[in-house]
Amino acid sequence: METAYDKDGRYLGKLADVFGDPTRRGIYRHLQGASQPLSASEVAEVFGVHRTVARAHLEKLAVLGLVESGTRRRAGGGRPAKTYVTTGTRLEVMLPPRRYERLSRLLLRLIDSTVAPEVAADAAFALGRAFGAETAADIAGGDVQAPVKLAPRAVVAWMDEAGYNVNLGDGAQGVMVAEVHNCVYSELAAEYPEIVCPFDRGTLCGMLGIEPSAHTQTQSLSAGDAFCRHELRL
Repeated sequence: METAYDKDGRYLGKLADVFGDPTRRGIYRHLQGASQPLSASEVAEVFGVHRTVARAHLEKLAVLGLVESGTRRRAGGGRPAKTYVTTGTRLEVMLPPRRYERLSRLLLRLIDSTVAPEVAADAAFALGRAFGAETAADIAGGDVQAPVKLAPRAVVAWMDEAGYNVNLGDGAQGVMVAEVHNCVYSELAAEYPEIVCPFDRGTLCGMLGIEPSAHTQTQSLSAGDAFCRHELRL
């Protein structure tokens, strides 16, 4: 995933225009969760709009660099269908621009070079669990006595709001299966998975109020899988 920084605010107006339309926002989210590139006709069918309207929305997303087009052969032959897929570009609008990601990378490099891997992983998980517990308490409000254990749907709602793009999968009785299609720490996790990924797992455990032994991760974006798959025994 590439990160595009709007250093001087040049694209702020375009961003507001593109995502100011609720249908266009919905189309972008739909493309993010799609398993393959979609045509304007397929998008139009989902959102109940004309094909030309869907294409106009898709082209606006393409102008911002969040969607790119391709082609797909038709089963019956003829002219290939034009398709659209999200690019994975992340646009950050910061006025003036901040350098938090650079600082995070430097601090992770320091930890990686000075702390034993297993110690760093354990510390990152513990930090993530504490962060998750604090977040759960904030969501629950001051009237709820600690420790707070959020319901799975509340955790998923928070993750969606944070940009994780998560789905609840099918699990056994008493097991929450979360499939995360977008890691909000993607670039850092790719470089320092032994530190960043334990922090993320700890956050989930902290929000749900479960012990580390109740969590199993079977797939990981940082390892090249299509999504992160977390199994959490509640």
